[in-house]
Amino acid sequence: MLAVRRFSLLLVTPLLSACAGGTLLGFEIGDIGGLWTASAYEFVSNTTSTDRVDIIDRDGAFFTLSVDDGVQPPVVGSTLDDGTGSRTNRSGTVDIKDGLITLGEDSFAVIHDGNRMTLTNEDGVFDFGSGTVSVTVVITLDRL
Repeated sequence: MLAVRRFSLLLVTPLLSACAGGTLLGFEIGDIGGLWTASAYEFVSNTTSTDRVDIIDRDGAFFTLSVDDGVQPPVVGSTLDDGTGSRTNRSGTVDIKDGLITLGEDSFAVIHDGNRMTLTNEDGVFDFGSGTVSVTVVITLDRL
């Protein structure tokens, strides 16, 4: 029985280490901590991918994201100035296990590569000029 317990402990230890240290997604929370600014904030139609708008390019929008990895769970804050006179501040958390950042009601999948991070939410809405449609929001961020 003692041998079975030791074997079980050997199998479980790597899994516990992965959970304690971060994620199976290839990065840990410390990798995304800090201040980020968006180089692109795109709305891409879920039905016609050629319908897309980058509000940073088109409207001069500005988006910043701050990830405080000093607290658990990590706290996130964002500011979006949409370039047309509206400013939105949201807060949320990071779920490092599932690779998600939640801002208000919206959850974004995270892809991280060094000092670049991409957030994706497939449940957005946007009006390209003929009514609101379902879109994927893609935010490309660079660490400051």
